[in-house]
This record gives sequence, C-alpha cells and structure tokens, in this order.
Amino acid sequence: MRNFAAMASQANKSTARTCQKFKEKAKAFMASRAENAIGRHQIIVYLLHSVIVAIVITMQFTGLGGSHDALPMSMSGVHLTACLTALSLYLLRKISLPVAFSVVALVAQAAIVCRFVYFIHMRPDHFLQLILVNQMISLLAVVFLVMCFVRYTPFVVAAISLTTYGGAAAYLREPALWNLFAFFLPLELFLCILGEILRRNVRNVQTENTNLHDRETALMQAVRLNEREIEAYLRICSNDHPLPEDTDRLFGMLRPKSQHNLIHAIRQHLKSHLMDDNDLARLFPMLTKSEVDVCNLILQGKKMNEIGQLLDKTEKNIGVVRTHIRKKLNVPPGQDLRKYLMELLVEKGEEAFPVAE
Repeated sequence: MRNFAAMASQANKSTARTCQKFKEKAKAFMASRAENAIGRHQIIVYLLHSVIVAIVITMQFTGLGGSHDALPMSMSGVHLTACLTALSLYLLRKISLPVAFSVVALVAQAAIVCRFVYFIHMRPDHFLQLILVNQMISLLAVVFLVMCFVRYTPFVVAAISLTTYGGAAAYLREPALWNLFAFFLPLELFLCILGEILRRNVRNVQTENTNLHDRETALMQAVRLNEREIEAYLRICSNDHPLPEDTDRLFGMLRPKSQHNLIHAIRQHLKSHLMDDNDLARLFPMLTKSEVDVCNLILQGKKMNEIGQLLDKTEKNIGVVRTHIRKKLNVPPGQDLRKYLMELLVEKGEEAFPVAE
C-alpha cells in the first residue's frame, strides 16, 4: 500500500513537472510570435481551429461521423491536408497567421461546395442532414475567422456559403432548407459586420497603445527618468506631509545620477528662493537692518558704488558695514563675501528644509 502511495505521489510530481515545462514552452512560443495580448488571442483561436479540424476529420476517417462516400471523404482529406500544410508554413514563419487561416477557410469552403453538388445529384442517405451539417461547418468557419480578426475572408466565406446553400435549396425545392436559409442569411451577415467592427476597434486600440507607448518613451527620454523614478516623484509630491521613510524610499528608487541632480536642483531652488524672499533678517538675527540691506544688494551682485547710491551712503560707509558683516558672520580673510553669503544661505536653507541624501 505504501509503495502504491509512493508511486502515485511520484506520478503526480512528474505530471506537475511536465505541465510546468509545457506552460513555459507555450509562453516562450507566444512571446516569440506575438507582441501583445491581441496577437496571442489570434494564435490561440487559430491553433484551436486547427485542432478541431484535425479531430473532426480524423473521426470521420475512422467512421465516427459524416458521409463515408468516396468524394466527401476525399474532400475531407483535402481540407485536412490544407489545414496541416498551412499550419506547418505558419510555424516555419513562411506565411502570416491571417493568410494561413484564410487559405484553410477557403479550401474548406471549396470542399463544402463539392460536397453540396455531390449530395444534390447522388442524394445519399440523410443527404438533407448532411447539407445542414456542412452549412453549420461554414457558419463555424465564419465565427472562428471573426474571433481571429481576419479581414475580408469572413465575407468571402459567407458569400460562397450562402450562395451554395441557397442554390441547393432552390434546386431541391425543400421548404425546410428555405426556412433555414432565412436563419443563416441574417446570422452570417451579422457575424461578418460584427467581425469588421471588432477588427477596426482592435486596430484602433493597437494604434492608441502604440501612440501611448511612443509618447511614454519620448517623455522618459525628455526627463531622462525611468518609470520607477517618475512613480517615486509622483508619490512624494502627492503627499502633503511626507515622512522620512518616504524620502528614503524616493532616493532608494533613484539612480545615483538622478539623486545628484535632484539634490543640486533643490539647493539651487533654495538659493534662489531665499534671495528672492530676502529673508536674511530671520536667518541672521545678529545683523542690523542696515547690514541686512547691504547683504541683499551684495547677493544681487551690486558693486560698492552701486550699493552706496541705492542706500544713499558713501562707499566708505558701505565698506565699514561690510567689515561689520564679515566679523559677525566670521567670514575668513580673503574669502569673497558674496560667495560666502550664498553658501551660508544654502546651509541655513537646508537646515530649514532638510534634504535626505
């Protein structure tokens, strides 16, 4: 009993590994064939159609359904051959998916036309049911083509299908066939029109997605940031009261160069902001009103004579005030006063508005 349980467990593990490998191969195949979800959807529909065709025709060959006469069987063989050939050419990248699907659908419809002619003239057992079954096959072909967003082919298949079926109904003069023709005609036309609308909408969505991606790429190149960095900026900007953890998270998501650029931009902003606000009196309470006025003009790049004219003082008086400023602010001898004031303002501003580095 234990051996049986161990064998069952081993079999389950082996099955799980096989399924996992199959999923990985399927994902790799889809990724190599399609660039988006719409492309993957088309591949799934086409492969599903191919599998269904192979299974149904194989069942007919083994006597499990359909007509077993020579001509209908031959037409089924032609259909299966076209399906497998188109699938092989698609897998070998010789033809595109819409072309492969269209070829199979048109060959299948030609085979159905041949069957209709045979059923009308030979009238085997249950030939009316066989005509209806083949008409249903044409209808399913239109459905699959619409689901795969193939252009034009659904209209061609529907036109051939309805013309053939209508001709058969007129030739046989069967009321039941005519009654069902009134059902097939609007249904296939509706499917074709709906398919064209869906195809155009899908194309518009693809175009919009492409344009959106192009704009996003251009934006990234313009601001020289990636998606995570822009997300970090937006998160901290939308938070009125960011915590230190928010700032750390922001800088953690930035590249070193972006960190440097951001810190530099903040320093420049603080420097310009403080100069514009002329908030020296608050930052340097030890200075008198006259000394603050001189500092403001020095920061603006004014020369001694210009400061004297603006404040209605002599250059000697301005020189004395500058000396007092240097002493109170402990400016090193030989140090440019304007440059020292700007650096001091940045330091004072960073204390008022700390930046996490």
